[in-house]
Amino acid sequence: MHVSAVFQPISDRDSMALAPMLDLLNHNCQARVSTYFDTGRRQFVIKTLRRYCKGEEAFISYGPHDNGFMLAEYGFALAENPHCALELDCKVEMWISTVKANLNTRRARATIKSTDVDALVDVLKQHGLWGDFTLFSGSAELPYRLQAAMYLVFAAMKPGAGIKGVISQWERWQRGENTSVSEEVDLAVKNWVSRTCSEVAEHSSKLLDNIQAKQNDDARGSECLDPFLVHCIRLIWTTINKIAIESTSL
Repeated sequence: MHVSAVFQPISDRDSMALAPMLDLLNHNCQARVSTYFDTGRRQFVIKTLRRYCKGEEAFISYGPHDNGFMLAEYGFALAENPHCALELDCKVEMWISTVKANLNTRRARATIKSTDVDALVDVLKQHGLWGDFTLFSGSAELPYRLQAAMYLVFAAMKPGAGIKGVISQWERWQRGENTSVSEEVDLAVKNWVSRTCSEVAEHSSKLLDNIQAKQNDDARGSECLDPFLVHCIRLIWTTINKIAIESTSL
């Protein structure tokens, strides 16, 4: 955990430094402060950007992090966290691996080869659009990064599609020169997201049920888990479940 540590630039590199008593300042997502290291006094300085009344608690922000990060790094989770999200990076990577495996087993009938899928991933990396496939609560549409990755791969999987032509058309779409995406590809992307989010929602629901069952066992005198840790884990999976359910209809 980094509750008493800060990152500070030293010459041309970043370094971590201990800041005693820093963890005495509680986190608030709305806190507005500036922080810097005073090289003259060799002190880490925190300045508030708003006025506080006498006796009012002063807060800092630990950063725009979701509850999983907050628990791992700082030892707690928030009941109301505007930065909570559902990351689908692992799901996308697993799906890409499945697509490649299927192409290898049905090579004679496939339009593209597994190496073509690697080329598509390389294109996404070149454009800075590989990874960080994140869904947020309340989103009205799919995030752009996920759209871009899915549109490219699904377009290449259409019968008769040529890999070079697909990449060229996708790059025009990405630049805004060609705003249309075929209904077939758009529907395939939405179905994948809906199916994946349904799986996440089902998995998270089972985990929440298991947590509740464990708490019931604890109440009957079996081995007890730390109540605060259970509370934080419940918050994390409740949020994941909520976002997953919302995202099935994007």
